[in-house]
This record gives sequence, C-alpha cells and structure tokens, in this order.
Amino acid sequence: MTTLAQALLPLHRGYLRRLEEMEARIGTEAVLREPTARDESQRLVRHESGFVLRFDLADSRSGETFEVHGAHPDEPAGREVRVGAVPFLLEPGNWEELTLRCAFGGQPAEEDVAALAELLHGWAVVAGHGGFAAREPAGRWTGRLHSAAVRLDGAEVVAALDLGTCPPEAFDVLGDALAAFAGERTQLARVVIGGTRREDS
Repeated sequence: MTTLAQALLPLHRGYLRRLEEMEARIGTEAVLREPTARDESQRLVRHESGFVLRFDLADSRSGETFEVHGAHPDEPAGREVRVGAVPFLLEPGNWEELTLRCAFGGQPAEEDVAALAELLHGWAVVAGHGGFAAREPAGRWTGRLHSAAVRLDGAEVVAALDLGTCPPEAFDVLGDALAAFAGERTQLARVVIGGTRREDS
C-alpha cells in the first residue's frame, strides 16, 4: 500500500463503519449488500453518470434501499503526498461523496484536457467493474466503485466520486497514471482529493 492509499484509508474505513451500522439495523438475514437496480425486464438500470445503479444496502423483505452518508467529513491520515512530480493534497471528505480535482501547471492543450478526463473516467470504469477488488481481502463487499461523474471546471478536471467499497489501493494505480500523464503532457500543479466547493456538492 502506498502512502497515498494509506492516507486515504481512514475515509474508506469510515464509510465501511457506516455501512456496517446500517447493516446491523436491517439485520443480517434480510440485508442485501450493494445490490444493483433492474427494470421490469430485468435489465440493469443506469445511474445518471452512466454507471450501473448500485445501492449501498437493501432490505430483502421490503425492497427498501439505503444510501449511507457521513454526518461530517472524515480526516485523512496525511495532508500531502507526492507521487512522482505530482503533489496530492488531501482534505477531509467522505468516501461515498469524494471530490477529486486536477489542476494543470500551465495552460493545457485542449487535447490534454480531454485526455485527462478520459484517464479519470477510464480508471473509474475499471473500479466500477471491480478491477481493484482483488486488492481488498475477501469479505462481504464487492470492492466496486458505485458512480463517477467527470467534468471541466475552468482549467481543472473534476471527478465527483461515490467510491462504494472500492479499496483505497485503487488510488495507487490512479496516482501512478496521473504522474505518467504529467510527465508526457501538460504538467499537473496539484491533485486535490476531498473537500468540497459549492458546485461540487
């Protein structure tokens, strides 16, 4: 586990704790963990972000679904980590509603902005399919990201993430990819994980 993943571990643990508390309220015999939504034809329903709609928990008796939300942001284990030449600034946040902001060090070419957005979305797609689940010890959860929406905000590329039970080690891969990106294309001044601006919430 890299120092980036280690620094984000408290956010992941906070989310799992909230899941387990809700699971205990529903009851282990009735709880469904990270179920997907299906329409009347049993086809998977898509979230507005394009990802498969996956709930945190559901009650098999009533069909009621549940999404957990932290009452306050969880504090990361560290506030700054460097991966290659890219500084990652970590702010308090919740694993299930985490903002990631990539700021360029100079005026980026249009194709670099598009390539960075593609990188973030591609990483999220892999995470949504359980691509990093094997990095988490086998357990009750799927290890999947639940949704991600990538957008441009001025000169920044922003991802709004519901990381679900995706393990923090997924950020090892993303950190390496962003460092490699910055080495070939427009340099990244910083990547901020956590915190919110009004337009992020």
